[in-house]
Amino acid sequence: MDKLNLFQVQLQTNPNGFMTLSESMGSRSDELIAKVLEESGAPTETVASSIFMRRFGFFISAQLYLLANGQMWGGPMSEVYLTEAEYGISFEIDGKWLRPRREGDLEIVLKDYALPVVETFRTVGPISKLNLWENIWGYVIWMYGMESSVQAEQDVQDLLTDSFWQPEMRKSHFKQFLGGHGLAQSKAEYKRVTCCLYKELPETDKCPYCPLRK
Repeated sequence: MDKLNLFQVQLQTNPNGFMTLSESMGSRSDELIAKVLEESGAPTETVASSIFMRRFGFFISAQLYLLANGQMWGGPMSEVYLTEAEYGISFEIDGKWLRPRREGDLEIVLKDYALPVVETFRTVGPISKLNLWENIWGYVIWMYGMESSVQAEQDVQDLLTDSFWQPEMRKSHFKQFLGGHGLAQSKAEYKRVTCCLYKELPETDKCPYCPLRK
């Protein structure tokens, strides 16, 4: 799956990194934030948490890309390795966990991978969960814009359905993010509801889709 490289995800036989995703959510969360603070120049832990979640958005997009193509990476978070990349953190995963897609996999990606990380880093920041979900969905829109399969279209419809997110979440954060628009319109007129705080990094400006940009 060479296209996974677009999402800063590498399939490796023996993946390695400076910590695992599960460690970043637990005993080493402070260490991760300290690393992001140092390497990005982020002024606060809130900004650092948002910057990390921008990178994690790539990983979730990679998972959804696999699902749209009939596959699933079903390994535990302890098998997701955070590695150094030129523009920030990337991910290495073991190909042994790659398998054909099964019923319920979309819900697993949403509730077993994305949700726990959002809930962890909204506290580490602290930062709103809407901000962190938006950091994920920006890349998801981009990914689905490249996919035209029937499965991808079905997955988008599921993500837009409130009942799909329940009972863990009251409503679809994806539908909230799209603001009632269809995927094509949202991609063409992409505008965030919240600022991702990237503008707080040294020598950076507001993103083109920042709600603070006039």
